[in-house]
Parts: sequence; structure tokens; C-alpha cells
Amino acid sequence: MGALKDRLKRSLAWRLSETRRHLDDLTGRIRYAVQRQTGALQVTDGAVQMSERLAVYALYPQQGIRDSHIHALRALYDCGYTTVAVSNLPLTEQDRARLAPLLWKLIERPNFGYDFGAYREGIRAVTPHLAGVQRLVLMNDSVWFPLPGGADWPLQAEGLGVDVAGAVSNYGVAMPEALALDGFQWRYDPGLPQFHYCSFALSFGPVAVQHPAFTRFWRRIRLTDSKFHTVLRGEVALSRALIGAGLSHAETLRIKDLDTRLAALSTADLHRFVAELAIPEDPRLEALRQRVLADPEGPGQRVRLYSAALGIVALTGPAYAMPAYAHEVLGHPFLKKSPLRLSRPAAEATLRLSRRLPGTVGAAIHAEALELARARFGEGIGS
Repeated sequence: MGALKDRLKRSLAWRLSETRRHLDDLTGRIRYAVQRQTGALQVTDGAVQMSERLAVYALYPQQGIRDSHIHALRALYDCGYTTVAVSNLPLTEQDRARLAPLLWKLIERPNFGYDFGAYREGIRAVTPHLAGVQRLVLMNDSVWFPLPGGADWPLQAEGLGVDVAGAVSNYGVAMPEALALDGFQWRYDPGLPQFHYCSFALSFGPVAVQHPAFTRFWRRIRLTDSKFHTVLRGEVALSRALIGAGLSHAETLRIKDLDTRLAALSTADLHRFVAELAIPEDPRLEALRQRVLADPEGPGQRVRLYSAALGIVALTGPAYAMPAYAHEVLGHPFLKKSPLRLSRPAAEATLRLSRRLPGTVGAAIHAEALELARARFGEGIGS
């Protein structure tokens, strides 16, 4: 009887929580609609002319516009893209002046709906021009882009020759059944039900942009201030809608054959791969990684390293788990910022990579990374 009461209490608490969230979402959507109608969105004209390649760049500049924002926008410009930047925070006149030479429009909006709220606003702005578009890119500042040597990612995405291109996918590998990861086999399958492309960098060809599934998604998406539900309703739902419509798709970060690539590494390089993994939000996986790294050398060490490497990447997600290998070996031009705030080991892994980035661009990215990490973990990190 006591167990039944506990289940009922949990069920009631969940229902109340969901009801509250639905009401908050509805209130947020109504408030945002009123703000749009009453001119709360500030729009600044930029200096760039309209073209057949369009980009929407979503910003959340808590420390104002940084050099890395300008670097990203210049990369889009140099690839021939006309960009609408959408900021989820208000900007200063100085910030607007820095951005305008690289933009067609700059839109400042209330922060509702995370990056998908900003993307939708940007798509609304370019809708009259979509009929003749050859490519549409969606990108946000949750990553540093481009890392040195990767400025042409929009052109790389075009070069895949598909309707929908992502920088990297998630949930494309059947997950390990046990946290021990012993004998884990890498089975990449884009047909898995939760497979999707990460929303920090997406590229759509003309067939996708004109497809009813694309326009229907942006018309129907229910924005929310819940990050979890934004991922489900935005990132996952968009990929599933377009894949379900039969559009061709691929990613620039090739992870399909990661098992073969890791199998070809020496044991020392495999150990280094595991040592440089970033695990932002799973202390159990971090503890497992440390145990595997501490294993004495012996006949079983290589197998344990190999299984742990693949299992951790699958469970953490390639966009987060292997920043050093993704960039330095596979040429991935993006570096996620959130691990710098989520766990100290993940922050340290990110800082080790950012410290190795060459040139003035690399130095600027490392300085920003160090600032984020120290704001969360104190001055001692990264010393």
C-alpha cells in the first residue's frame, strides 16, 4: 500500500509539473507574440547585400560581442553567405556597429525559445527570399567556429551533396547495455529512432528549404523556455521531420567508422584518446574513464581502452566527448563551450585543446575558454 501511495504521489507531482510547464510555455508564447506585434524587436540594417546563400546566426552574448563572434561571421561572409544575426540579449550601440559590416540584418529579441526561437525569427526575416535560395545555414554561438583551418565548413557541408547536412550527429550509435562497456561494439545506424543532427551547425539545400516538411516544422514548432523540451521539439524534431520526409542527409564529422580508426591506433595513442575525452555530465562515466586509464599495462589493457573509448563517445555524444581528436585528426572546426561550465574534468580537456590552437584566433578562443572555466571553477583551473 505504501509503494502504491508513493507511485501516485510521484505521478501527481509529475502531472502538476507538466501542467505548470505547459502554462509557462503558453504564457511565454503569448508574451512573445505581443512583443513582436508591438515592435519590441529591434532590427538594424547591415551592409551586406542579399544573395542565394543565406545564414541565420543565433547569439547569446552574455559578455557582449566577442572577437570569436566576429570571426564566425567573417567566415560565413567569406564563404559567400548573407547572414541574419539574431541576438537573444540586447546589444550596445558599439556591438551593433561591430556586427553590421558582416550582416544583412541584425535582430534583437527577448530570450524565449533558445536557439530555435532565434532561428525561427531569422527564417521569418528571410522568408521572402527563400524561393531562390541555394543554401541556408543555421548556426549558433554555443560553439567556437571556425577553429583554425576550418573556416570553409559551409562549403564542406554543400560539398556533401545532400539536402540536409549537419556538422555532427547524435544518437546514431546503438547504446551500450551496461556501464562497464566491456566488449562494446560500435554500430552506427542513422535509422535509429532518436538519430538527429546537432543544431549548432545545420545546412539545408534548396529541396529541403522548399519542402513542406521544412516549412511545416517552422510554422508549428512550440517554443519553450525548457532547454530539454527545446532539444526535443527543435533539434530532434527537425531532423526527424526531414529524414522522415525522405530527404537525403549526412554529416561532415565522419563517425561511422570511428571503431576502425581507433582500432588502427597504437596502444599509447588509444590511451591518449581516452585521456583527452570530455565527459560533461556523467560522473559515473568519468569514474570509469579514470579507472581504465589507471589500469596497469597488460594483455587486457588495449581491449579495455578500446571499449571504453567507443562506449564513452556513444553515451556522451561525439560533439562533446572527443574535442581534441575531432579537431586535430578529423578536422572538425567546432568546439563546444558548455563543457567549460559543466564539469571540471571536461573543462580541463577543453582547455588543453584550446591552448594548442595556433595563431591569434587560437589565442583569442583560449582566452575566452579560460574566462568561462574560471568563472565556474575558480582561478586555479587552466594554470
